[in-house]
Amino acid sequence: MSNPATQTAETNWTGVAYGIVLGFVAAYFQFKVPPVLPVMFDLYAYNTIVAGGFMSIFAVAGMLISVRVGRAIRRDGAQRYLMAAFALMLGGTALGLAFPESGTVMLTSRLIEGFGAAVLAVCMPAFANMSAGPGHLPIVIAAQATWIPVGQLVANLVAQPAVAQSFWQPVWWFGAAATIAVALWTMWIVRRGSVPGVAHTRTVEKAENSGVKSATSTSDDPLKPREIRALWVAAVLFFLWQAQFMGYFTWLPVYLVDARAFSADGAVLINQIPVVVLLVFSLVGGMILKTGVGVIKLLTFALALQGVGWAMIPFAGSSAVGLASLVVWGIAAGLTPTSLWALPSTLVGGHRAGTDAFAVVLTGRYLGILAGPLIAAGVFEWTGDWITVAWTFVLIAAATIAGTLYLGVRIRALRAQETGV
Repeated sequence: MSNPATQTAETNWTGVAYGIVLGFVAAYFQFKVPPVLPVMFDLYAYNTIVAGGFMSIFAVAGMLISVRVGRAIRRDGAQRYLMAAFALMLGGTALGLAFPESGTVMLTSRLIEGFGAAVLAVCMPAFANMSAGPGHLPIVIAAQATWIPVGQLVANLVAQPAVAQSFWQPVWWFGAAATIAVALWTMWIVRRGSVPGVAHTRTVEKAENSGVKSATSTSDDPLKPREIRALWVAAVLFFLWQAQFMGYFTWLPVYLVDARAFSADGAVLINQIPVVVLLVFSLVGGMILKTGVGVIKLLTFALALQGVGWAMIPFAGSSAVGLASLVVWGIAAGLTPTSLWALPSTLVGGHRAGTDAFAVVLTGRYLGILAGPLIAAGVFEWTGDWITVAWTFVLIAAATIAGTLYLGVRIRALRAQETGV
């Protein structure tokens, strides 16, 4: 039996807000590149594959440390890992500002930032989930799913006036300021002890002595092998979907400038449409899950809609079809991550979905971050046609639907084993 003490009976809104804000900052750092990429191309003439690497390199950082950091935070508390993350993000920012003309140096700076952002990404769902009371968990999961669109939205809003003047640096400055602000908030939380699991106190050892479990610990009820296998299937789904997401949003501004003749600031404005739509539908997805609609059903519908959004792009020559494709894609991109973030809690229970469970799923996410921009760039380099890129992702969407249906079978098998039916 699982121990209900690992999840609070009442919602700790400070912990929920803190976790989600960590996600906002991580997402801002990851998505600060696409809105300024057309300007950076003009200024520094980066190679297309190297520029795609500015986004994909975050995946390398995440894959290298997510699982290890998730286990360490469960054991030690998050404080020292978060402080190291903030230092890495500030250091990477400074390096990128100092030597932007070198694609290699910029790639290195993005890798350094990525290590820091990976720590924040592991902490975000764990702190938010474990701080949520059972009655609020579906809504908190939906709020978590907004971390990417909110980060994108803020990056676009900061970038738009800058790129209109052919500047990109203000986007980096804003990221540094946000990092300092959340570091100060972390120090305040540590002093007050208002979010369990943040302070560096060797939480598991203390918990064993006191009989109280840490917010990030599930060691009294470890994940079973069959649950870990199911989590890896969920990670594959996250990989397939995240590749679509990253391919779309990394190259949409460049596509709009190159193929549709928009200005750089106009492309950023158009890019806001699917971001705003997906932000709204991330929350709508949480409301749908709260009504009792199954995660697999919602995810299958969202992925089918995503495929339709991709398939509309080759026919988006008219303004009406182009706008419709942005909206359809945004709706699907809002519903899908809400469903994906709900999978760990669905598979192992909300009270047991700590940093170790989410680290598995995040591994798939990072693989998608790595693959998506490079798939899009590689297909474009091979064919010279962005439309071929869209059809490639239609096929990936179909594969994701097949994987979702398979996971539904695995979930039913897990439930049967638990009930002995």
